[in-house]
Amino acid sequence: MKNVMLIVACLVSLSTSSLAAAQSAARPKTPDEAVKDVEKAQSIKQKAEEAQANARPARPLTNVQIELTLTDQSSAGPVEKKTVSMIVASSSLGKVRSAGTIRPQADAPYPVMLNVDARPYLNADGSVTLELTVEYYPLKDAGQEKEGVKQRPSGINQSQTVVLQNGKPLAISQAADPINDRKVIVEVKATVIK
Repeated sequence: MKNVMLIVACLVSLSTSSLAAAQSAARPKTPDEAVKDVEKAQSIKQKAEEAQANARPARPLTNVQIELTLTDQSSAGPVEKKTVSMIVASSSLGKVRSAGTIRPQADAPYPVMLNVDARPYLNADGSVTLELTVEYYPLKDAGQEKEGVKQRPSGINQSQTVVLQNGKPLAISQAADPINDRKVIVEVKATVIK
């Protein structure tokens, strides 16, 4: 019996609220109610525009030329320079991949590669913040031996973020080979293209 009375009470409540909604829709709005509705709609529109502006921060669409130079040197041989150049839109990622496999006689094959990833950001003072990843596994003469064992050259894998002055090169790292006196210097330059 309680359940039946509860159902009847709910139905009466629903019909009363539906009747009130129908009556308010049937009568015209007063000028004050119309003004409040317009103000409410304008407030909702303004909040939506602000949320959209905050969701997509403005960023300048400017190209940046990235030039990376690797200097690979040891006392036993000539200085080798490798250069990678790319143009990347600011705040975007650029990738360059260069790879191969060396198969020396009577030795296991090994990879050689030079991979560069760069993402430049323009700063208000005109400098460039650069996120950079370099992976370098070089080819060296097969004659390098230590205690009768052929030594493959050591590779470099580095990631870093640096601030560069527009158009000015900067040596950002120097890595020593753990086996011999070889060292690799990484120099990078970022130039904003206008």
